[in-house]
Amino acid sequence: MLSIIISVAALIVSCVALWKTHFAGFSPTARAGDLRHRIYPIRSEGQRWFISSFDVPFTIANQGARPGLITGLRLRLHYPNLPIPGNHELLPAKFELHPDKATSIGKDRFEWIGQIVAAHWAPYVILPKQTVSKHVVLEARWDEPVIQDDIQATLEMHVEGSPHWWPISKWRLNLTAREWSELADVGTSISYPPDGSAQPDESVSPPDLHKYTGTKQSLPTDGFGAKPSYLDYPQKPKS
Repeated sequence: MLSIIISVAALIVSCVALWKTHFAGFSPTARAGDLRHRIYPIRSEGQRWFISSFDVPFTIANQGARPGLITGLRLRLHYPNLPIPGNHELLPAKFELHPDKATSIGKDRFEWIGQIVAAHWAPYVILPKQTVSKHVVLEARWDEPVIQDDIQATLEMHVEGSPHWWPISKWRLNLTAREWSELADVGTSISYPPDGSAQPDESVSPPDLHKYTGTKQSLPTDGFGAKPSYLDYPQKPKS
């Protein structure tokens, strides 16, 4: 009897393993990094509007045994403070960036598009047991400034054959009048960490730790050609 039970258990384990390695469907796990926002004022033939531009890195891993086709990627924005139930807007993915050049995005939109865009966004396949990382730009035209203290952003993807969009990561944004001015007029950017991301511990604890790890002796003024390193250390007490 015991041998029969062991044989049945072994058969079940073998069937499960066979299913996972050969028959399990597309099973994606995805996560995104910081969401960065820029605003580009545009003027043309007496008209003015704004391009709201977001860029974000993300990774998708296929844990299944079959390939999957990612057919869509978008950023959903929702404004909770507006008295309009179900309000939202959808920003489609426009570009894929060279990941090692993504930090070069700046206030000159047409310059970085020509230098760091790898391709226009297009659907792509993720093979079984494959992990794919991308850095994308999602954009929309805004005809008026958007000033909201609370904006809920969700990165969503669509998989072939699915009736729904799958959420990847979420962020909480805010655009005050001052922040809008800095984005649109000064040309700066704002980055937001995804909800639920691990917060770094204090890098130095206690804050004055280096006060105790130093030395009361003067640093050498010769050797290794590094004379600038000693400067005026230790600092003289203020009178």
